[in-house]
Amino acid sequence: MHPRCTIPEATELPVSPNLPAADGSADSAARPPGSRGRAGAPSMEEFARLAGASPFPVLLSGETGCGKTHLARTIHELGDRSRRAFVRINCGAIPETLFEREMFGHVRGAFTDAREQGTGFLEAADGGTLFLDEIGELPLHVQPKLLAVLEDGTFRRLGSPREVRVDTRVIAATNRDLGAMVAARTFRQDLFYRFSVLQYRIQPLRERPGEFPAIVSRILERNAAPGKDPPALTPGALAAMQRYPWPGNVRELENALRAALVFSDGQPIEMHHLPREVWAHVSAAGSPAHAATERYAAPADRTEEEEAIRRALELAHGNKAAAARALGMSRSTLWAKLQRSSHPSK
Repeated sequence: MHPRCTIPEATELPVSPNLPAADGSADSAARPPGSRGRAGAPSMEEFARLAGASPFPVLLSGETGCGKTHLARTIHELGDRSRRAFVRINCGAIPETLFEREMFGHVRGAFTDAREQGTGFLEAADGGTLFLDEIGELPLHVQPKLLAVLEDGTFRRLGSPREVRVDTRVIAATNRDLGAMVAARTFRQDLFYRFSVLQYRIQPLRERPGEFPAIVSRILERNAAPGKDPPALTPGALAAMQRYPWPGNVRELENALRAALVFSDGQPIEMHHLPREVWAHVSAAGSPAHAATERYAAPADRTEEEEAIRRALELAHGNKAAAARALGMSRSTLWAKLQRSSHPSK
């Protein structure tokens, strides 16, 4: 485990009185375990512990990138199902015509080319947890079948009259207003009520100023190069990050810090190591035009640029798409630069 990185002392930003009441913790990093968040709501850590010990379905809500998948996995790992499978599916990524087959499996001969029985997500997660991300995208005709699973743990494979029983814990997540979808008759009310037993809204990053230094510290520790200590963060860089609204939430923050790790090269992370949209947001000389410009400023020396790319690929464990995101360039641009460095005469 990496030693904890150095985060400077910082004054918390004031919370606007116009912000909506938070269900998640705005200052859980400073509270002892078991304490309560604003308006008596449990902190994220306490909710994960309590939900992990419960067999009931869970519904997580919040903006894109706020950490719903991470919380779902934490709930799984803190429960007695932690040694069994955690199966995550994105309900919006599966074609509606294939959803039933993928969810419930099928028997041999159920459709053309079904030469053998296929296991669905529910069976794959038997004894463990099925995480339904973007539950608001679940096809309407599949919803009553999922309801049956939540009520008595049974379902039928596609093409079979026989009921199959599973012991699968279901956690769902959404960035949509399911209550409004119920009113619009695009989401079943009874299914919504089934998920309403344990609900938790994860606050967007801009509503969690008290947690910000701790979140930054954990991200830097998690992404530091193997065998190396995470670098320190200068007060100016932290202040700039705290004042940026982070529309992409924790996911955007992590990508920004990954890029900063590359460009700081083991030295303390300063403001100029951050994406342009962050420091332009708080810079007196910054402007919307500057903030919208390309994030990656290539070094004047090609050797320096190649070294930055090499470090990004190392941190991304060879994943070119992840390295490109860290560098703030497109995959095609990264590919072209890699081709040029492999064939310098061209």
